[in-house]
Amino acid sequence: MTEALGILMLEGKMADVPGCMVNEQTWPYPVRRMVVPGAKTPRTAEDAKALLPLYVEAARELEQRGVRVITANCGLMALVQQEVAAAVRTPVVLSSLVAVPAVARMIAPGTRIGVLTFFPDAVGEHNFTSCGWSSADFPVSVAGVGEYESWRRFLATKEADAELHAELREDLRRVIHEFLAREPDIGALVSECTMLPAVLDELRPDLPVPVFDILTVLDWTVSGFGRQRSDGKVTAGV
Repeated sequence: MTEALGILMLEGKMADVPGCMVNEQTWPYPVRRMVVPGAKTPRTAEDAKALLPLYVEAARELEQRGVRVITANCGLMALVQQEVAAAVRTPVVLSSLVAVPAVARMIAPGTRIGVLTFFPDAVGEHNFTSCGWSSADFPVSVAGVGEYESWRRFLATKEADAELHAELREDLRRVIHEFLAREPDIGALVSECTMLPAVLDELRPDLPVPVFDILTVLDWTVSGFGRQRSDGKVTAGV
């Protein structure tokens, strides 16, 4: 069966918990993971840009293997979204930030989009323009979880037992509610960080605005090749 999704992976240990890209329970369709040789976790925009040749080569290999959609497990790779997309014919989604223009048009004109991330100072105009839009096009604000010890521990260890999972969930809940109280004109949230989906599904039912993340954006992209029916079967393609 053709893999619906190809994931370009950084070297090293990644979080193997539901909601994160390594975990098999995260995906309802076939997935192929490919570790990009030499791809270390980027710490700066310059680090991410330096990985471009490696990601282009790996994306082309995934395309040759027949995957339907290509993504990556690090949100900072948004900085090479356009270059990798230009190197292959397969749809490329390296960051949920590519969905901001579509989300902005779903909500009332002028309504703000809240971007959730890990460290807010690492996500700004360069990330936005690399995904094809700017804050002049769509008003955005950014909030992050990086000040919380629970999330810093998860980032460092890539592990989360039941106790830490509960802490991650409640700390993210606190960030979101404080964010919405501070920016009452937010009409939707977009999670840029690929680690936040580990607990986001538990929070969505109680939030007053929709939350889009890398998983929901990829589900939408993959559905272009075959939509899953209520009986669990896929209409075609994946």
